[in-house]
Amino acid sequence: MSLKIIDPHVHFFNLAKGQYSWLQGANPPAWPNLEKIKQAVSEQQLIESTDFELIGLVHIEAGFDNTSPINELNWLSSHLKSLPFKAISYNQIDVPAEQFSHALNALAHSSLCGIRDITEGDDAVRLISPHCINSLNLLAINKLHFEAQFDIENSEITKQVAYYAKQLPQLQIIINHAGLPGNLGAWQQGVELLAQHDNIAIKFSGFELLQLTSEQQAVCFNFLFNHFGQQRIMFASNFPVCQISTSYNILWHSHKALCSNDKTWHDLSYANAKHYYQV
Repeated sequence: MSLKIIDPHVHFFNLAKGQYSWLQGANPPAWPNLEKIKQAVSEQQLIESTDFELIGLVHIEAGFDNTSPINELNWLSSHLKSLPFKAISYNQIDVPAEQFSHALNALAHSSLCGIRDITEGDDAVRLISPHCINSLNLLAINKLHFEAQFDIENSEITKQVAYYAKQLPQLQIIINHAGLPGNLGAWQQGVELLAQHDNIAIKFSGFELLQLTSEQQAVCFNFLFNHFGQQRIMFASNFPVCQISTSYNILWHSHKALCSNDKTWHDLSYANAKHYYQV
């Protein structure tokens, strides 16, 4: 059995150089272990924190500088020296086409593989903007992913994302944090709809942000597995935010415990991330 992993959802922070207004502004998140989460961590420290063999990662934008997100990509290139990595950067998905295109051109970087614009809760309304489909089409043309972070149980928004997937079959959509399940009945209905589209994949992560028991998390995993299948799910950590509730190493062991065989573990912890992100 292989113990190699590629982690497709990691954040590195540099509070001295970056802005991170959401994290160190006037209203930081009320998370347990926040000071630990905010600590600067090197790739070597992350590698040494687990008994799995971390051989690649995908860095997800963390608000280093949302006015000029290329600065985060440039900093990552100096911070990550030994691990192969790709990066998801930030661009506002609902701005007019010319503005989105200009911002995308400013993100030219060898590590760039996609864009995330968080649309949780009330921000989900931005996914209904008539500008969105133009932005998503431009991502598809440039062979960049759309990292979608929204509540799947919001049926109106889920139907809209499914519509985009159908209209833009060349666009790869990757849903973050299992679609943030809360109301499991509504979430399951949304999963059934989204899983019908082959260009949508999903990451199993972020449960430290949710109010679900370990048994409910296992229910979510099995439901995702039954609908998205073995090739469109990826285990991820959301490090360092996962430390709200657990350590990096324990989290990956809990992921592994969900797998009924070595092939499932290999695909969800390594092969699928390698395929989607080309790490």
